[in-house]
Amino acid sequence: MTEQVGFNEKEKEKLEQLRLTFDGKGEYTVQQLLDADQLKTLLERLVTEGQYPSIIVAGSQFMKRYGFMTLAPILYAFTMWDKPIFSGPDELEINMNMQAAPLMMQLTIPNPLKRSEKERADTRAELANKLINENLAPFVETMVKATKLSAAILWENAAIYLFWVYETLIPSEGNAEQVNRAKEDFHYLLREFNCTSFTCGANPFMPYYSEKVEREEGPIRFRRTCCLYDQVSADGACCKTCPKAR
Repeated sequence: MTEQVGFNEKEKEKLEQLRLTFDGKGEYTVQQLLDADQLKTLLERLVTEGQYPSIIVAGSQFMKRYGFMTLAPILYAFTMWDKPIFSGPDELEINMNMQAAPLMMQLTIPNPLKRSEKERADTRAELANKLINENLAPFVETMVKATKLSAAILWENAAIYLFWVYETLIPSEGNAEQVNRAKEDFHYLLREFNCTSFTCGANPFMPYYSEKVEREEGPIRFRRTCCLYDQVSADGACCKTCPKAR
């Protein structure tokens, strides 16, 4: 059994900060971009319009945005408010601001949503399957076909936002109950969730969950792979977590 549920204005404002909206129609559905030819055409358009120097760089940076706007708002909504978003690729749409530098993207979804009447652990498993096995993993697979990028780069581009949500964002904003839920949900996604994609092992995030290194500016978890950000940054600088910066 399910019932209709939505988000209040304050919640919508927070989700919009995390690049998820409920208004307007996107340029592309995620389902369209699960076609390698269509995705490659879009990436070539981003190169032609001067957003990125090559399709390889375009693919990596696009994946970072896609990983953020799927994982961050959807997991935040579930952990903080117990409001799961079960939208599939045919319901998720992407808006892009091609005039912005860097490129700005938003995900749009239908609203109101459906609240599951299952036990929370079962709801979490259903949410993770929808979010990762039906959305994120097929997108990684398609991006590999369209660009020949390493799947490891693409998965780590998403994993960094999973870590950020549960290690930084929710602990800084949540109450004791929400922070405790965050620990449980993070553990499940890292230790218990099984991915069905051929592009990763049993879990797509755990390989990138390394120990943080103490630095003067604070503890840093260095990436295993380079996301190629240095090819679009103004001065050729790497991310502070780039393995090149160690």
